[in-house]
Amino acid sequence: MRITVAFDVKNHVNVMESWPLKRGDRTFFLEREGDTLKKVCISFSNVGIEYAPSLVPGDGDKSAAHITINGGIFASMARQSAMNWQAVLSGLQIVDLDFDNYELIFAAESLEEEPRVQIRSFKTDSSKSLNSPCDYEQIGRAFLTNLIPDERIESTSHFREGRIASGAGRYVDAYNNMFLFLETRYCDGKTKTDQQVELLSKERLFCDALESTSTEFLKRSKTSSRDKFELLTADQSTREKIKVLVLLRGKLRHHSLKSPHRWDPNKQEEYESAARFIGAVVGDIVLKESLGDIYEPTTMERFRQLAVSNGYESKITVKTHRLETRPTIALDMSYPTTLLSSSLCLAVAMHALEECDRQGQLADTVKLKATDSRSDLELFTLELGVWAYTKDRAVESSGPLTAIRCSFEHEIEGLVTRNEFSVPLPGNRISILEVWRRLKASIDHIQNRNPTTRIMALRLLLGSSNTILTYRVGVQVKH
Repeated sequence: MRITVAFDVKNHVNVMESWPLKRGDRTFFLEREGDTLKKVCISFSNVGIEYAPSLVPGDGDKSAAHITINGGIFASMARQSAMNWQAVLSGLQIVDLDFDNYELIFAAESLEEEPRVQIRSFKTDSSKSLNSPCDYEQIGRAFLTNLIPDERIESTSHFREGRIASGAGRYVDAYNNMFLFLETRYCDGKTKTDQQVELLSKERLFCDALESTSTEFLKRSKTSSRDKFELLTADQSTREKIKVLVLLRGKLRHHSLKSPHRWDPNKQEEYESAARFIGAVVGDIVLKESLGDIYEPTTMERFRQLAVSNGYESKITVKTHRLETRPTIALDMSYPTTLLSSSLCLAVAMHALEECDRQGQLADTVKLKATDSRSDLELFTLELGVWAYTKDRAVESSGPLTAIRCSFEHEIEGLVTRNEFSVPLPGNRISILEVWRRLKASIDHIQNRNPTTRIMALRLLLGSSNTILTYRVGVQVKH
């Protein structure tokens, strides 16, 4: 089999002619449009068929189709060859190659190999790893906030560059940019290890983010080999953890061919967990700032007034169902958006529950149903299980109920995936009011991890199959 790795050329380069150049098992060739260079390609011949992409079909509702791309090692070798070529040529011509996004092309070299090559090409796209499904309400309000200091713009630029580098697999660049955020914000121009450790130790916001993130990473490391994290240990003090980060910054910011401990630019995956960790710490700081600005009351009201005055508004009716015969609530809500999204549905549901609680009805409310006033189509249904209609209005167990399991489906890039986690629940009895509170805790947990999560369906369960609450959006809600 033959595997070709193609890198796009980002700058304008004129090449009047070209033809393939073979050296050993590698062939170098260029793709042009007229005299303009478009791609630099490196092919590997006589590659074992075991490196062909594999496609495992899905099994109905039990499992999804799975594609495995095995050409990563050849992409690394091609990148190294291309960098060698770049360096030699740089004195005469600069060629800016897009190493972050490349194409893998697979071709059989014999009739026997033809059936095994099921996928002919695959193109990486690191930009998609940066996508978060924000609604325009969030994007637009960011434009209407008060001006922020230049220092924050500059430091956040380091965070943004770090995210881009991490998405492309350039983990050394990612780590260095994330640390530059911390250095710009908190280190006051000081560069020595002891000075930076001292200054960073005094920043409460950073220290809190460091401790909470390290706890989460170490917890996941114990349960998943894929999330192995060995940069820090649980018994280290905050100051000791900061020193580890500073020392690694020193190692990754410098590079000497004389040092046997130098980092290898072609093996950046060795620093993936460190880059992801410091990225999560800095991301926690930046996220709090973003949410503080975007959800500032004056900004929210400013956006709402502009939306409503220009006709960009959705009116939603929520009806509640109670066990008591006393009046239920019918809420008419207005939101500054025309997109009926899952994020809007969840916001409406949480606001409706808050109103039920404010009016003293939450303890016997068993169902909420929302419709779009314009189309009269269902937006969502939120309902407790049959247990809520029993005489006791509670679920009891002979043993202690230690946790409720939350299973939810969320949309990412047009695909719906399922995740689960547990919410602590002491005691052996759970009431209607407690279930609504556990729902609120579950939603808070999901949104604290990622505020842009698009929840399409959610269930709270006791044990493996006892569903005590169900939430689902209507069929017209696609995102």
